[in-house]
Amino acid sequence: MASISYECYDIVYRVFQPHSRFQQTHHTPPRPMQIELILNVTSLLIPRRRIDGHLINFERLSLETLRFDLGLLQSHDQLRLALAPNFIRYGIDVVSTAYDMIIHEIVECGLRIADSTTGNNCEVLPLCLEMRLVFVEKENEEEEVSIGRATAVSELEFERSNYGMVAAKESFVKKMLKKVRVKSRDEDCLICLEELEIEIDASQMPCSHAFHCNCIEKWLKVSHYCPVCRFAMPTD
Repeated sequence: MASISYECYDIVYRVFQPHSRFQQTHHTPPRPMQIELILNVTSLLIPRRRIDGHLINFERLSLETLRFDLGLLQSHDQLRLALAPNFIRYGIDVVSTAYDMIIHEIVECGLRIADSTTGNNCEVLPLCLEMRLVFVEKENEEEEVSIGRATAVSELEFERSNYGMVAAKESFVKKMLKKVRVKSRDEDCLICLEELEIEIDASQMPCSHAFHCNCIEKWLKVSHYCPVCRFAMPTD
């Protein structure tokens, strides 16, 4: 039976500082000691085979948070090595020009924002990397498999390459998510990276992390992990 594999065809990305507020102080503390890098990744898989004349694409969302010392931004090479395992899991070639450009953007943006936050009470500097990855199925000269099997294998292979993400069981989502009223002005939804507006209802997971209701419901249809701490919700 033919094997199905994929290669990264295109990467679109941007590095930016998510919405946040800094508390002003009467003294000048040291520059932020740590970087909190939020990886917000959309992966699109495009098989070559068609079903009823149409290509069926598979899209997956991934969100994870990495934390490392600010000093790591002083060395491109050290940062490349430190982040390489995470990018490899997303199917990115870490010896490619694209990876080098991403690392360069993280360094430049991180240092620029770190300099601008001097004078604020900030020990952790949030930074977000949004990536959209497009994967295409490699051509294979081996024996053709049926369209139905090829589609099933494509989806399975992509699921495995995307951290084996599995949706949370819907019945447990309804039971375990709790509606809470937002009382503080310094909370963000780390799925959409927008502010949780005061006095709105948010959905809180058992691990106590809160998100916009629509955001976390959509997220749990893709992954059963909390986007912040990877608390695991029950699956089927």
